[in-house]
This record gives sequence, C-alpha cells and structure tokens, in this order.
Amino acid sequence: MGGLAAAWLAGEALVAWRIIHTQHRPPAPGALLGITVLFAALGAAASYAPARPVVTALAWGLDVAAFFNALPAGLQSQIGQAQKAEGQEETGNYARAESVGSAAAGKAS
Repeated sequence: MGGLAAAWLAGEALVAWRIIHTQHRPPAPGALLGITVLFAALGAAASYAPARPVVTALAWGLDVAAFFNALPAGLQSQIGQAQKAEGQEETGNYARAESVGSAAAGKAS
C-alpha cells in the first residue's frame, strides 16, 4: 500500500496547492474528501494482491493527469456554470419585470 498511499498524498497536495495558489484560501473539506474517497476505493481494489500494481499505476496516472490538467474540469465547474447561468437568468427576469412595470407606470401617468 506504500505506493498507493504516496499517490494519495501527492494528489491531496496537488489539489491543495492549486486551490491555495489560485483562490488564496485553504481548500474546502469536500474537495479533499472527494479525492480521499476515490483513493479509498482504489485501496479497496488494491487489497486483491494481483491487482495491486495495476491499481497503484492507475492512482499515479490520475495524479499525473491532474498535474497536467488532462482530466475534465469536473462537477465543480458544472455547478459554477449552472449558478452563473441562473444568476444571468434571474437578472434578466428582474430587468424585464422592471421595464414592464416602468412602462405600465408611464402609461398610467
């Protein structure tokens, strides 16, 4: 399990460094928890001795892919895009409601 544990620590360090470097704050616990769950599942698969080298290579491959940003942006970016779109939609609806209300008020005067 030594190689798998090292890959887990490297993955945690990479994610923590990126978040601290870009957002200037410590990572949210959920960001690190997701990585821990992934590597725990890999650890469960590695308990089968013949699969251990393959699982360890897969874990290191995930770290290398994360280092080079080869993985998809993930759920967090999808949530951010949805919130951004929702915010734009709400802003647009309020603007339309105000313009309708303003037009009605202008006609009433």
